Amino acid sequence: MNDNATTGNNNGGDLMENEHVRELFIILLENGKDASGLNALINHVCEMENFVKRAEDKIAVMKSQLDDIKEVQDHPIKTALQKTIASLESTVAEIKTQIAEIKTQIVESCKNAVSAFKEKGIAALDKLASFFNIKSGLQAIKDNTIKANDRCEKTVTKIETFSKNYHTAGRALKNMARMAVGKQPIDAVKESGKLARTIRAPYKFQIAIQRGIRNQVDLAIRAVEKLELKAESVREGKTAEKSEKPSLLATLEKNEQKSREQFGGQKPEPGRDTPKKSKNEAEV
Repeated sequence: MNDNATTGNNNGGDLMENEHVRELFIILLENGKDASGLNALINHVCEMENFVKRAEDKIAVMKSQLDDIKEVQDHPIKTALQKTIASLESTVAEIKTQIAEIKTQIVESCKNAVSAFKEKGIAALDKLASFFNIKSGLQAIKDNTIKANDRCEKTVTKIETFSKNYHTAGRALKNMARMAVGKQPIDAVKESGKLARTIRAPYKFQIAIQRGIRNQVDLAIRAVEKLELKAESVREGKTAEKSEKPSLLATLEKNEQKSREQFGGQKPEPGRDTPKKSKNEAEV
């Protein structure tokens, strides 16, 4: 099997197909170690990739729709929307690169964990979390999705403002025609027409995509923290077990205390036997 995952050029769920990842899972399972945290981490990263793919597809649709809507061809709103789409495209590309880096780190971490196991034995897997230092990278992805969401929200507001102005202007023209033939003007203004819904829909979807990625990032961070808690639990357990074993000094002090109690609080003299009870004392 090749090491494509180590280059950052992998797609979909190929993390689970990487030889180092698979070998670590086999080692964990064969030695009775909990692999659920690592499995969850990899699944969440793969889900992030799926969301990115959907985002890329939707951006392509957004570009096509914007070019097809004749009402905005000569309007400043088109320039604003084009800039927002370009910004979203850049953000998605950056997130995609960050996810590829996370995958590379995961593969390298699994490789290092396997090497540590082969060198030091099963005890090396008690601190599995120490091999996965990816929380800062995951947080960077989360920060990017938050920024992208903010841009989308602002764009939706611009679209709704444009739609309102568009319908206000349309109402004014219609009212001029109605008054010219003696009809009463129309006071009501449509809140959002087909044009606004068409332009706005991809941005709403993009917001959902970014939130989906962010949720997966949060779950991935929790999976890493689960590994950390497991390592902490093992370490505390070993520390407690070690502290329960009495030291040689403690054992000597305990024996000396028993001797003092046996000899009425006096430290026994070397070679002195335990006093024998008299016949009367024995009968009592």
